[in-house]
Amino acid sequence: MSFGQAIKSVFSQYATFTGRARRSEYWWFYLFSLLVSLPVQIFFFVMFLAAFAPVLESADSNGQYSEVALEDIDWGLFAVGIVPMIIVGLVFFLPSLAVMVRRLHDTGRSGWWWLIGFVPGGSVVILVFAVLDGQPYDNVYGPDPKSGERYSGPGPGYGQPQQYAQPGYPPQYSQPPAPSFPPPPAGPIAQPPPPPLVNPDDPFASPGR
Repeated sequence: MSFGQAIKSVFSQYATFTGRARRSEYWWFYLFSLLVSLPVQIFFFVMFLAAFAPVLESADSNGQYSEVALEDIDWGLFAVGIVPMIIVGLVFFLPSLAVMVRRLHDTGRSGWWWLIGFVPGGSVVILVFAVLDGQPYDNVYGPDPKSGERYSGPGPGYGQPQQYAQPGYPPQYSQPPAPSFPPPPAGPIAQPPPPPLVNPDDPFASPGR
């Protein structure tokens, strides 16, 4: 996710505390909020010094200042400096909190873990959670925001369904050839000659003699 996509995604889910947010979305928006709020804070600091300049100039080495100098404070300059900071803080509060909760959801944790930041050292725990990669599957808080990248890959065609060969089947064997026999003789088949006649009255006669 690019810098612009992250900002658009967070502001489109301005107060959405459901779903998941990937690391790039959280950290790009964190950088954007820092780039916006830092100049505003510097401007407030300059206006604060200008408004309280009489008090600062009247202070001695012990830090004591004249009560008369309090009447010379320019509250108009102070308001000019603090109003933009309040506006920026209000604009960024809800989306920053929402994307933090969604970032915790992405790691499989409840958004209530955000409250640990008020405990001494708890901000370090929140930082570690924000750096961790999200769970590479759908969890109870929603689908994986990186599912399309986890299985598609950077190269063309990478991650596309592969065409696998069909499982092999036993080869088809041809039928054995039929046995061949010699062709029958052409023409009529010769019959064996009839046996010679035997005189039935001759007791010594034998067939074939």
